[in-house]
Amino acid sequence: MTEQKDLPEAREACPTTSQKLLAEGALLVDVREADEVAACGFAGCAVMPIPLSQFEARFAEIPRDREVILACATGDRSLNATYFLMYQGYTKVTNMKHGLARWVARGFPITGTAAAVTAGGCGCGSGTCC
Repeated sequence: MTEQKDLPEAREACPTTSQKLLAEGALLVDVREADEVAACGFAGCAVMPIPLSQFEARFAEIPRDREVILACATGDRSLNATYFLMYQGYTKVTNMKHGLARWVARGFPITGTAAAVTAGGCGCGSGTCC
């Protein structure tokens, strides 16, 4: 049987607040899959891409001593990753609420094309959340 840990509620920040944290030295961890990142990605900040499909195997690459913001297309997958890191003992983690979809809507810098996000290219499979 696995040990049950009582975790506090994850910290969440909108893209505007995330911009401030990134300017102060936080690291953005993008948990979207490689094809999503290639179509449209976060720009203007330090980004470490670790797809959620590889997250459990690669999470140790994420520094424990630096503020980290986890992001995906809408904030759902990155919230799961945030809780995973909290379970692993990370304390300086924040989920980007509303993810890349809101980042694009706010006009923040991107690579690729915003149409990949607004056309339902979030990778969730529903095609409706973005």
